[in-house]
Amino acid sequence: MKTVSGSRLIALVLFFFSGLNLMYAQDPQSWLYENEFEVSIPVQERWSIEAGFGNRGLLQERADGEKTSGYAHQHVELNYFNNYKLQEATVLSLGLRYRFNELFDADERNEFRIIEQLELKPLNSALSHRFRLEQRFREKVSHRARYKLEFSRPLNNIFSFEAATEAIYAVTVHEKPEAEQRFSIGIENSSFNNLDLGLTLEYRMEDYARNLAHEFFIATGLSLSL
Repeated sequence: MKTVSGSRLIALVLFFFSGLNLMYAQDPQSWLYENEFEVSIPVQERWSIEAGFGNRGLLQERADGEKTSGYAHQHVELNYFNNYKLQEATVLSLGLRYRFNELFDADERNEFRIIEQLELKPLNSALSHRFRLEQRFREKVSHRARYKLEFSRPLNNIFSFEAATEAIYAVTVHEKPEAEQRFSIGIENSSFNNLDLGLTLEYRMEDYARNLAHEFFIATGLSLSL
């Protein structure tokens, strides 16, 4: 019974993203992929660190229903987080991220990011909350505030279903603020001991208040806990 429910869920996910694609066919669209790998290492009772890397590539861009560009690799990134478990359901984190953009496009600049994060995961609840503040150093420095609400539920002993939405507000000196909204649906496989495999589909509404653009992501993740 649970297997059937999982199959129906996957079908609904594919139908949802196909519908979005048709609905906004005349607007600018970008189709991208992301791969991420991270290792979580406990340091002390309340402290842990996470280190990882990822990459992103553009599959294609479309405008007015026509393809305007094809495949292009965008960046490789390195990530590092220090985590402190303040309470059983509360984690404070400080993170660093560096993206290598210039390797793939000479017109782009590498990016350094500082991340302050608060995660709330109430016990016996399927909902979790994540609050972030980010400082992005590129050609110009921008400050971003982010809030993510996530729902997670086991489908069976191996697979779990995740759905999330995230609101982002960015401010850059001498530029107008930008608002972004993200929606994601994913499946996670935890059949291996201390190893989680994930597949996620994400839809992003970029700068929806002024110059709306649509981005569709196919993301895979590999997380190892030591």
